[in-house]
Amino acid sequence: MSLRTERAAAVTTGDLAAIFRGLRVAVIGDVMLDEYLIGSVARISPEAPVPVLDVQSRKCTLGGSANVAANIAALGGIPIVVGATATDKAGEELRQLFVKAGISPDHLVDSGSRCTTSKTRIVAGQQQIVRLDQESRDVFSEELTAAVLGYARAAIAGAQVAVLSDYGKGLLSNKVSQVLIEEGRRLNLPVVVDPKGKDFGKYRGSSVITPNQAEAAAASGITIDSERSLLRAGEYLLGLLPGTSVLVTRGADGMTLFRQAEEPVTVPTVARRVFDVVGAGDTAVAVLAMSMGAGLPLPRAMQLANLAAGAVVGKQGTATVTPAELIEPCF
Repeated sequence: MSLRTERAAAVTTGDLAAIFRGLRVAVIGDVMLDEYLIGSVARISPEAPVPVLDVQSRKCTLGGSANVAANIAALGGIPIVVGATATDKAGEELRQLFVKAGISPDHLVDSGSRCTTSKTRIVAGQQQIVRLDQESRDVFSEELTAAVLGYARAAIAGAQVAVLSDYGKGLLSNKVSQVLIEEGRRLNLPVVVDPKGKDFGKYRGSSVITPNQAEAAAASGITIDSERSLLRAGEYLLGLLPGTSVLVTRGADGMTLFRQAEEPVTVPTVARRVFDVVGAGDTAVAVLAMSMGAGLPLPRAMQLANLAAGAVVGKQGTATVTPAELIEPCF
């Protein structure tokens, strides 16, 4: 039985592990290193009124679009990651984490003088005290942009679905975003966008975008403080992006899907315990994209993404989910 035939049969039976197994996903966006310094606080510094952390452990995980890729790999898919890293310590650790997760780092472009994006979280017990960011948001050079586009076109050509994971670090410029969305459309591939910033126009033509509620409010210019204002914002974004569906992630209020000529659909959150929301959006995007790439309808893909987000917020730090955590009785 071919992989395609096996996946089609799995869709009928609801076997998520088989649905996702071997699915090739192009992930283009801002990769980053998530670092955690974990310890305890028992005193205040005599030098300044700040707590002193006794560091007891350090861990690093894949962050940003690399976390999307980590979730895809954990679900049995094959992520083809295109991003930019520097030849610095964070970049070296990031590449090592790629290999450890079974993800190829071969499509990571050398960003030259730009530093590798990293976020260091200082954690006392279960409480994050402060976050230290190292990043560059400068516009990519023409040479770097050309290298990214070359790798990204190849990644999309070999995939069944594409994800544009925008963290506003410069890689997904207007030009790059539009070129890749057009390439996905040419190949008849679903293109899922996790957006950033107020200008959603650069994502025009994508299959679906997944702003959180604050991002949807900023992009629409509508303060979202009620169901009515949410509907207004959703309708505005549909008008801004003809042919693109809009999935607004709403934290404790679940998710709402807006589609052209369809009534909005809301699913409530399934989170039983919220421990850490870091990376929940990446997990939701990964599951949404894989579900769409496997041929599941968008409302069902949204339900699975919602389940994934509910599972991952119960874990500490940047985390992933497995197919077993997405099982529920109403497939």
